[in-house]
Parts: sequence; structure tokens; C-alpha cells
Amino acid sequence: MKRRGTQPESLTSLLDVLFILVFAALVHLAAVGEQVRAAPPAAASARTPAPDAGVAGIDAGIAPALPAGHAELRERALIELTRALEGRTAAVARVSPDGTLRAVELGDRTVELGVPLLERVPDPDIALAYLGDRSGELRVCKVVALRLGVTDLRRYLVVIAPDVPLSGLKVALVAGLRRDAERCLAEQQGVAVVVDSSAAVPAEVP
Repeated sequence: MKRRGTQPESLTSLLDVLFILVFAALVHLAAVGEQVRAAPPAAASARTPAPDAGVAGIDAGIAPALPAGHAELRERALIELTRALEGRTAAVARVSPDGTLRAVELGDRTVELGVPLLERVPDPDIALAYLGDRSGELRVCKVVALRLGVTDLRRYLVVIAPDVPLSGLKVALVAGLRRDAERCLAEQQGVAVVVDSSAAVPAEVP
């Protein structure tokens, strides 16, 4: 296992993308909340199904009325989520196009890896399978925790960063990485996100 220096700006750019996306979501939710508050109430007949409508009313596309303060609560929840993420140390998991977890970066420290995430299967309809679906030891967050020498990832934000845009990866790899990100909290107490390198970063406002 070798260690080498990293370029801090690479890590910074990934975190910038993450928090810009979160910020954009907050702005969008705020705009939606304003629209909801400004919109006139719909007619009672269109909003409320008949007492005996039951499941048929739902199937007919009758949406329930928006609970009072729902949009504001969502905004506050996202703000709290952002604060929680800002308090975590970023660990960047680098994934190569061939489906190898090749390195974990933590600040100015890099741990070189070579952990395969895909395997070929004899079924021609499947061709490739994600190893983490059958082995917990080969899931991204588990590997990161082991290589960092920690019992869990409760203090970390795991940024799963493929070397190429997601559109250039095998479907099995993208789906597997996303499943690993979802499993990270339950299994390792960490927060993980898959970052698409093709996501546009808005220019800074002077």
C-alpha cells in the first residue's frame, strides 16, 4: 500500500459540486413554497374525493391537499441536513471506468487500492454483476472504513467519484455504486453520494 500527495483542488471541486447541488435544491424548494402559498385554493370538488371514493379516488389522480407548513418544514430539514454534511470529513472514493475502486483520498493523504467492483457472469443477458451485492466486504463504504482504519464512518462524507461521467460507465457499475451509497448509512453510519463528473458547475457570482 502506497501513499502519495493529492491535489487539494480536486477534492475541493467535488465538494463544490455537492454543496452547489444541495444549495440549488434549497432554492428550488423555496420557490415551490412561494408558489404554493400564492396559489388560490382549488375547488373543494376537485380537491376532496367523495367519502366513498377510497382507492378509486387515488387511482383517478385526485391528489391530497398539501399539509399546512409542509414546504417550510422540508426547507428546514434540508438546511439541517446541509449543516450535518458540512460537519463531516470528506473521503473521496475514486472509481476507474473498468469498475475498480482504485484509491481513497482523505485530505492530503491518498491510499492506493485495486479493489474490483464488477465480475463477469456466464449469463449472456447479465454479463456483469456488482460484487457488493453478494459480499458486504466489497461494498465501497466498507472498503473505505477498513482502509482508513476506523470502525464506522459516522464522521465521514464518502464522495464516490468515478473518473469518467456516469454515462460512460457500465449500467451494472452505476446501479451498484448507487446501491452502495444507499447502504452506507445503515451499514457503516456514513453518508455517501455518487458524484457525476459531467455535472456542470455554475460560475461564481462576482
